[in-house]
Amino acid sequence: MDIKEELKVVGELDGVYFNSFSFGKAPKYNTPITPKENFLRFMKGKDYMWTPCSADFVTIMPSILPDNVSRAFVYDTQAFDILPTAKDMFGVEWEYVASAGGAMVRPGNPVLVPDICEWEKYVKFPDISSYDWEGAKERFKNVVNDDRVVVSWVFNGLFERLISFMEFENAALALIDEDEQEYVHSLFSRLCDMYDELFDKLHTYLNVDIVYFHDDWGSQRAPFFSKAVADEMLVPYLKRVCDSLHKRGMFIDFHSCGQVEILVPAMIEAGVDIWSGQPMNDRKRIMTNYGDDIKLNLAPDMSYAMPSSQEEAAEFARKAEESIKTFINDYKPYMKSMVVSAMSAGNPKLYELVYAATREAYSK
Repeated sequence: MDIKEELKVVGELDGVYFNSFSFGKAPKYNTPITPKENFLRFMKGKDYMWTPCSADFVTIMPSILPDNVSRAFVYDTQAFDILPTAKDMFGVEWEYVASAGGAMVRPGNPVLVPDICEWEKYVKFPDISSYDWEGAKERFKNVVNDDRVVVSWVFNGLFERLISFMEFENAALALIDEDEQEYVHSLFSRLCDMYDELFDKLHTYLNVDIVYFHDDWGSQRAPFFSKAVADEMLVPYLKRVCDSLHKRGMFIDFHSCGQVEILVPAMIEAGVDIWSGQPMNDRKRIMTNYGDDIKLNLAPDMSYAMPSSQEEAAEFARKAEESIKTFINDYKPYMKSMVVSAMSAGNPKLYELVYAATREAYSK
């Protein structure tokens, strides 16, 4: 094994735009097996060679999907200009907030669903097949067939979608109000049908391997609801989401923000493969207790200011390398229970150091 030889860049892979920002070409390394093959082995827990990391992944968020446009989160092969406001698949209007770098339901708009008991009267489900999947397939054909792991995000999972329809207070109440719960169940069931169709299109046309499924379950201090409520109102439907992906050989990376570590068993019961949680959770304890049942998606701390000059760029690179080394030292005992965030794909040093550390460890 010659790690230096394996980390030689032997080619370039097509990049994508994040909205109007181009990531440029991505490096192709001289790895003994492809990133996709290694990832599949890693998720099966057998014969993998390194911990999947950053450049092993490519994220796509096609502009054909209204949710990506309305959330100002388009990863496409062509530049996309952020819109001040745009409607999602259900006609909910979102407004871009520059200071937050994202969009929120436009303030002051009337809620889409004033009464959850009559949601069928107000909610019109999108025709998933009407989007230009053939056009997207042609546009992305080089990006999604180059042996990287293809990731696509689905904004607004179950509870988040309910919030977008009803606002937070009404959505939270609907989860626990006995008079409303049966209607939440029926809405979530119908959403699962729609997600199943969406996953099929993502897999068939765009070769997607991982769906990064958004459904925030907590605040900075605590979950929004108890595990009992999660078990009754969310786990059965999250399980359907997971089953929809698994039957196609796909995986779920569950993006759920907040201090929600007490709900990790609920995620495991639903069949979640990877959880992208936030640092306020004791992630080392979670991997110690549950590392055989769920992976965590982690990344080094890159919270310092982005460079605006050549001098600042050098300092940024120095800080980034220090953060990466600290990260590897801190998490080296847990590398078999985690993937390293695809969102750090632009930092080759991260890939090289994680690859070298884990490749060497797994070869012993």
